[in-house]
Amino acid sequence: AGGFGAVYRAHQAIVDREVAIKIILPNYASQPDFIRRFESEAQLVARLEHLHIVPLYDYWRDPSGAYLIMRWLRGGSLQGHIKKFGPWPPEQAAHLLDQIAAALMVSHRHHVIHRDLKPANILLDEDGNAYLTDFGIAKDLGGDDNRDDTGVIGSPAYMSPEQIRSGPITPQTDIYGLGMVMYEVLTGEQPFAGTTASDLIIKQLGHALPELRELRTDLPGDLNRVLQKATAKDPRERYLDALAFAKDFRHAIGEKSRAGETGTWIDVDSGDEIFISISDATTRLQITGEMLGITIPLEISNPYKGLRAFQEADAEDFFGRDILIQHLIHRLNEKHPLAHFLAVVGPSGSGKSSVVKAGVLPALRKNAMPGSDRWFVSEMTPGADPISELETALLCIAPQPSDDMAQRLRATPNGLLELLPEVLPDYPNCDFLLVIDQFEEVFTQVENEAGRAHFLESLRIATSAPNIPFRVIITLRADFYDRPLLYPEFGALMRERTEVVLPLSAEELERAIAGPAERVGMTVEPALIAGVIADVREEPGALPLLQYALTEVFERREGKNLTLDAYHSSGGALGALARRAEDLFLDMPEDERQATRQLFMRLVTLGEGTEDTRRRARWAELISMSGNSQLVRGVLDKFGKFRLFTFDNDPQTREPTVEVAHEALIRQWRRLREWLDDSREDLRMQRRLTSATEEWLNQKKDPSFLASGVRLQQFEALANSERLALTQQESEYI
Repeated sequence: AGGFGAVYRAHQAIVDREVAIKIILPNYASQPDFIRRFESEAQLVARLEHLHIVPLYDYWRDPSGAYLIMRWLRGGSLQGHIKKFGPWPPEQAAHLLDQIAAALMVSHRHHVIHRDLKPANILLDEDGNAYLTDFGIAKDLGGDDNRDDTGVIGSPAYMSPEQIRSGPITPQTDIYGLGMVMYEVLTGEQPFAGTTASDLIIKQLGHALPELRELRTDLPGDLNRVLQKATAKDPRERYLDALAFAKDFRHAIGEKSRAGETGTWIDVDSGDEIFISISDATTRLQITGEMLGITIPLEISNPYKGLRAFQEADAEDFFGRDILIQHLIHRLNEKHPLAHFLAVVGPSGSGKSSVVKAGVLPALRKNAMPGSDRWFVSEMTPGADPISELETALLCIAPQPSDDMAQRLRATPNGLLELLPEVLPDYPNCDFLLVIDQFEEVFTQVENEAGRAHFLESLRIATSAPNIPFRVIITLRADFYDRPLLYPEFGALMRERTEVVLPLSAEELERAIAGPAERVGMTVEPALIAGVIADVREEPGALPLLQYALTEVFERREGKNLTLDAYHSSGGALGALARRAEDLFLDMPEDERQATRQLFMRLVTLGEGTEDTRRRARWAELISMSGNSQLVRGVLDKFGKFRLFTFDNDPQTREPTVEVAHEALIRQWRRLREWLDDSREDLRMQRRLTSATEEWLNQKKDPSFLASGVRLQQFEALANSERLALTQQESEYI
């Protein structure tokens, strides 16, 4: 615990894992700049995937503070280990440096600078492996100005001179901090003694790193040169990257530190050589670079997103929609009395969500509209209770708690408008943008017509009111465009403020295909580009199929080349998705096949005059269908591994949720369509049972809410048929 917050150990029962919960206190988490940055920066950090980066499982913010859910490591921190056991042997220190340098290479490739490297932010497992944590103050380098404009951030004992001077923050900033850490690892003491922050800052600016041999005469003299270079006062004199630092450190302690191990030196992209140890047969040598002797980012992250929509953190990989992005920004900037509302409408698979999240939002963060770099942004999907989801979205940016927020939102359609001055930080100086994705859920998930109309009217009133800094962007599937038109006043808003998403041109498709690969140093065969364009140009809603096929091609790449042969072997844009799902299914034993069918039945909402849509389900609901939770987890893992399922957390309860990654899977996988067609009546009955069960549970199992008569007989027939698995709560209800 400290002045900034505290970390607690907890057990997450539903997924059976130990986690660390970092809580940032509200006096920090309610500052306007923190609120602006938290969601986008946490999303970026959560995307960092490496064996030696502590994974961020979940995160959220509300007026009570900010919360980060991470992996729990039993070995404690490097700081505690040094305090208890003292200096490390150079060979063990080199192993730690290998691991942390590899983690830094991944974060730096994603333009994330840690900025607070210190022993307390390096955790250990029971085997002594090191893991980098606490990217809470990481900064995105993607902007034009990389200066630290939030003041001096970091720990004075490890802080680089450029941080102290509020200079440009670069990967060399982290190399400096890592050099200071390695000095402490080798000597057991911080490089600079000082009782105050000002003393330490003076020494960081003007004093060279003390000689290692003053404290440890047994260390090779060349190690001093290595650490002096890593901690040079001028960033240009430091190592080009963390791997170069790790390599030079190993050379300085001599190859004798590898005596008795079998391995080889190989080249990596940076031009450095890395020693690969293969001395332990229990460790699998993977192309991801997970190895015993050293963990390195040999594998370039796949820049294609499979079926999932692009998010704000994916902006660098989002290509082909520049014209549409500029047009949407223009619509938002129009001098129109209804300009605070914009509906982005297009077919399923047209890229509506992606263009808003990975295109419009990053542009606004870069001040595409006057003052938009200071806007507050929150996202939501309507779900079954859009007012509750709206409350959660407001709490994400609210600096102060409001005990009666939900009641006021439900009491009158004017409730949202009346709440905004109380909820918004820095009101009325900065706009609040609410992005409502998958707006069709208002018409597929919401069963109460009065509640649906109330939500629509609340949005209309708040966005139409003059001089209120509240904006809304919705994304809506084109086959649901007529639904909001049934509400006259909201329909008038839609008529004035709708922008359609048209198919990509051939030139835009080429950028969408080649751009992500080129960004990570890959080459795309011209024949592959031509082949993909020919397949998808006339295919409606094909963008997720394109992304999924290219994801598969990237995994089949030949060196640094994406080839037409790999595209054909994957099944192509129109076949890769269905082939992957079918292959997964056919490779399963019979019990997993049965579980797969039951899972997918829970993850689809049947269309009524429209196409079937995906449905988010709680992890607990899916596990509850089977007496064998490990069986269900195994199926979820298999489909999740190939990005066919997406995993998230309910924004209100933080319960883990599961969702089919895109409706394209429902359209393309013939076996799934057959399951749905064979079970439509049963599925409709099962949905009625689920709704009745939830209502009964919400009323604390009041017997008056139980089914009777014909309705009960229908539910009993469904349960006895065993065609669809029921949850424990649904069985209890019957």
